[in-house]
Amino acid sequence: MRRLLVLLLIAVLPLQLVQAQDKTGHPEDPWESFNRGVFAFNETVDRYFLKPLAKGYRWLTPGWMDDSITRVFQNAKDVPSAINHVLQWQWRHAGHSTGRVLMNTTMGIGGLLDVASKAGLEKHSTDFGLTLAHWGVASGPYLVLPGLGPSTLRDAVAIWPDDYLAPRSLIEHDLTRWSVTALYIVDLRADLLDVEKAMVGDRYSFMREFYLSSRKMAAGIVEEDDFGADFEEGDWGDDGWGDDPWGDKAGGNEVPAGAPVDDGEGW
Repeated sequence: MRRLLVLLLIAVLPLQLVQAQDKTGHPEDPWESFNRGVFAFNETVDRYFLKPLAKGYRWLTPGWMDDSITRVFQNAKDVPSAINHVLQWQWRHAGHSTGRVLMNTTMGIGGLLDVASKAGLEKHSTDFGLTLAHWGVASGPYLVLPGLGPSTLRDAVAIWPDDYLAPRSLIEHDLTRWSVTALYIVDLRADLLDVEKAMVGDRYSFMREFYLSSRKMAAGIVEEDDFGADFEEGDWGDDGWGDDPWGDKAGGNEVPAGAPVDDGEGW
């Protein structure tokens, strides 16, 4: 179904986006008028259908069970992450993601338990959109997709490969596959109930800025106006952290007057 939706979007969106192109506004959101229309549609579906389901799911599901279900889906997402790390030539992260899948699927009972994190295998999430970014593909304009939410032109193209790599695509029984997908969506929405309380101001603008910033951070892109960019190189490291408590400097071995000195024979 998601693949059909992507094909439909590819066929219909270009004409709509050209018609909706804005001459002013956010530099990364030239199609804001179109995006806001899709955003309003998504918000309506969420308000009257998805959010009530998520609240009911949270009310019915014990906390420990909710956490276990989330861990199962997070374990499944490590599979495409491992493949994309290989495509990005990040072998250490690929090894961690592969090890996490093997350990959590076996010792963690299908991912119900996160054994890998306790064993020191860090989680490094990535996707095909970030793989394209790694090899220099620009993000393109910001884009809100019907039913899928915030994206960019590059990330929208990456939906199909990511969906193909997802373990649920291996489930041949249609009802089971759709049930797993529905559970994933409701579980994810329930996890976001507390997060959305932090949203302030215009919801569209807030979600756009959060999405674009988080994707840039995940891709390793630092904007010129990011925090710290206006500091000179010598401004860092002057706060005293890590300094020798006696004032012993690497270059001059300076010590305060009267302080004990190690002459090689003890104090």
